[in-house]
Amino acid sequence: MPDPRQSRSAVMQHPAEPTGVSVSLSGLAAGMPSMKRPSSSTEAGPIKKAKKVASTTGTGFTAQSSNAFPMDATIKRTEVTSSSSHLNKRSDQCDGLSVRQCLELKYRNAKGESVPYTRSDLRYDLQHKRLELVGGSKASQPAPIAKASSPLVAAKQAAAATSLSGGVPLHNGIVMPVVGFGTYKMSNSDVVQPVTDALKAGYRLIDTAQVYENEKGVGEALRNSGLGRGDIFLETKVWRSSHGYDRTIKACNQSLRKLGVDYIDLYVIHWPGPKTGWPLPRGPEAGAIGVTNYSVRHLKQLMKTCKIKPMINQVEFHPRLVQKELLEFCQKHGIVLQAYASLGSGDASQAESFFSFPPVKVAAKAHGKTGAQVLLRWAMQKGCHVVPKSVRPERMKENAGVFNFKLSSAEMKAIDALHTGTRYAWKGLDPDTVE
Repeated sequence: MPDPRQSRSAVMQHPAEPTGVSVSLSGLAAGMPSMKRPSSSTEAGPIKKAKKVASTTGTGFTAQSSNAFPMDATIKRTEVTSSSSHLNKRSDQCDGLSVRQCLELKYRNAKGESVPYTRSDLRYDLQHKRLELVGGSKASQPAPIAKASSPLVAAKQAAAATSLSGGVPLHNGIVMPVVGFGTYKMSNSDVVQPVTDALKAGYRLIDTAQVYENEKGVGEALRNSGLGRGDIFLETKVWRSSHGYDRTIKACNQSLRKLGVDYIDLYVIHWPGPKTGWPLPRGPEAGAIGVTNYSVRHLKQLMKTCKIKPMINQVEFHPRLVQKELLEFCQKHGIVLQAYASLGSGDASQAESFFSFPPVKVAAKAHGKTGAQVLLRWAMQKGCHVVPKSVRPERMKENAGVFNFKLSSAEMKAIDALHTGTRYAWKGLDPDTVE
């Protein structure tokens, strides 16, 4: 999504007439809190600053948050001290170094953990006057990622999207990007650079989760990107250990603090379970709400009691697991199916290379594409959204090259025929076995 966010509305509106009405979470499921989404104009123009909120580093992520430090400037330690010894020690480490050298350091945080010294840490220390910058040239400042110039483009279906800015309206009218960037199995320290690279490559939906334990790193990448908050569609999930209204409210607030934002675009239940307890007696508001790993049975159970049906269902979906019944059920009820493990999964010992499947190789050769691009395109033409992940910028670019070709009916059927019902994620566990 290289474009400003469209406003949140309860009913699908014409793109030129945003209503800015947000959606209440009261009826979806316990533990589904929401964060009010500020409306924004769909007209091109300057992005309004978002409300500044406290983050774990003491710096809010605003629409115009800056990462522009002269990298060759010298850092000078001042006489100002903190009541926290670890903040004084890390400031002492930076004395006499260049900004570039300082950002390569590690320090011991309040828990005694060795963590990287980040731009947010530097900004925080500068704001509290423990450090100051001397000299430096503007030419050494990192170039910010280009700002969005036009609104997110709504398409009727996933296959009709023409770029990373293309999205499909959810049933409340919010447009969600078809192709996003996943962060599963990336740690806080490992996730910052890949998410930064993904945003630079044009990805605008970033998918994280409470259980991934990388929300702080994702938030760091958002602040470092130079993009406005309204340019990014942020998706996170609440784990089953936080099922229940009060626990999920707490978990959601923790996610907000770790991410350093004041709202989440899409908040979903990560795993089905008896503790969920529908419906909510009350709830704040959010851009969109949904579920993950829900079967048809789970969805039917939920829809009997919820006031607002889920807007998305993120599930394992690939040529070995073509969940036809689930996909058709979701499409019938206006629920977007967001696929994960589209390119395979390393969670199971029996995992195999999807790129080596003959139908995938034949289609790749016919269209001058890679196996990854064929697999992602196949999912899109099935009607799915996708969230591929990679730590390599060239792979990110490759995974984004799925909009300028179309698989034939014969190619689609040949890939469909690879279905064996095999699950690779969650060690092969079928979520439908969860009561």
